[in-house]
Amino acid sequence: MAITEIAQNNAAALGIVPERLGILDSYFNKLVEEGKQAFIAARVRRRGEDVFRGEYGVFSPGGPPLTPDAIYPVASVTKPIIAALMAILQEDGIVDLLDPVQMYMPQFVGDGKEGVFLWHLLSHCSGMDEEATSSYIESYIKHDLGLERPPEGDPAREDFHLDAGMKAREKLGLPEAERGWEAADEAYDILRQRAPLKTVVGTTYSYNSFAYDLMADIIRKLTGESLDEFAGRTIFRPLGMTDTYWVLPEAKWQRVVKRDESFAGGQWLNSEYALVSTSGSGGIKTTMDDLIKFGTMFLQNGKFENKRILSPASIKMLTSDHNPDLPPSNWHVRILGSNWGFGWNVKAGKKDDLGMLRSDKAYDHGGYGGARIMVDPEHDLVMSLYTVEQIGDDPYPYQSRIVNIIYSSLE
Repeated sequence: MAITEIAQNNAAALGIVPERLGILDSYFNKLVEEGKQAFIAARVRRRGEDVFRGEYGVFSPGGPPLTPDAIYPVASVTKPIIAALMAILQEDGIVDLLDPVQMYMPQFVGDGKEGVFLWHLLSHCSGMDEEATSSYIESYIKHDLGLERPPEGDPAREDFHLDAGMKAREKLGLPEAERGWEAADEAYDILRQRAPLKTVVGTTYSYNSFAYDLMADIIRKLTGESLDEFAGRTIFRPLGMTDTYWVLPEAKWQRVVKRDESFAGGQWLNSEYALVSTSGSGGIKTTMDDLIKFGTMFLQNGKFENKRILSPASIKMLTSDHNPDLPPSNWHVRILGSNWGFGWNVKAGKKDDLGMLRSDKAYDHGGYGGARIMVDPEHDLVMSLYTVEQIGDDPYPYQSRIVNIIYSSLE
C-alpha cells in the first residue's frame, strides 16, 4: 500500500482520511492493470509529511517493476525552474523582469518586439505564437533557402530539418561548424527570434515554449554558466535535489524510465538526445522526490530545511496571476482562462485540466508525456505525479480525476 506509515498513524494531525488515499491506490492499480497507463509514480505531501508514495507498473516495456529512485524526463515542468532562476537573477540585481528582451537578445527583432519585456515571456503573453513561428520558419526554408520538404516515404525526409538548419546557418552568416543538431539549432534559434509577433504584446495568452528557451539563453549569457551549473549552485544542491539535471550523467542513464512508442513522446523521451537536452522549456530530468522538494520550497515561501532559496516576495510574484484581464484561450481541447503566473499555471478561478476540487490559490505545471507538479498553499499540499499518457486530443485524461481523489482525502 502506498499510504505512508505516518499518514496511517497520524491521520488526524495531518488532516487526511487514509481510506480515501486507499481509493487513490486502487485507482492507480486499475489504470495500470487495464493498460491505460504503462506506469505511474506519485508523491503527496501534506502539512510537511509524505502521506502517499507510490510506484505502479513497469520501469520499461516488459521490464522490471518501477522503483522509487526512477528518473523521469519531465518536459515542461522545466519551466517553473527557469522562472525561479530568473527570479534569483532579479533578486541579485542582474536583471529586472521589466527589462525589454532586446536588451539581452539583439537578434530579437521585428515590429512591436521592442515592447516585449522579460515578464511577457514568463506569462506567455509576448505576442509570440508557436504555430505562427513554425510557419515563418517553413516559409524561410522554402523561399529563402529554396528547399522543398521531401514527400512522405522519401528517405531524405528524415534528415530534411537538419539539412535545412545547416543551410540556414550558412545563409545567416554564422561561423562554420560541424554538421549536427547543436549547430543547426543555433540557426533555428535566430529564425525564431526573427519570427513576427502574431498578436500585440500583452493582449493574448499563447503558451510558448520558445519563450523559455530564450530565457535559458539569457541565463547562460548573464551568468557565464551552464544551466546545470547555475541551477545546481542556487537551487538543486541547496534543496538536496541530487538527481535533477539538464545533462544527465551517464552513470544515471540506467535509472531513466522508458515507454512503448505507442505512448505520447515515445521516440523523443526514449532517446539519448533527450537525456542531455539543455532546453530551457523542457530539458529537465528528475525524480518524484526531487520535484516534491522543489514544490515544498515554494510552499514554504522560498525556504527548505532552513535554507532560503527565494524571498517571500519572489514567491508571491512567481505564483500570482499576471494575466487577469486577458481573454480566454483555447488550450488542451478546452476553452480556458488565461490566468498564468511566472512559470506556473495558477488556478485563480479558472476550470482547467487538473480537477475541480483544488483551491483557487493552487498552482501547477504539466509536462509533455505525463509529468505534473502541484502546490496548494490553502491546503498545505504538494504533489508530484507522472502518468504515461497515450496519444490523443487530451494530453492528461486521468490527472484531473487523480487530483480530485487526492482532495477528497483531506479533512
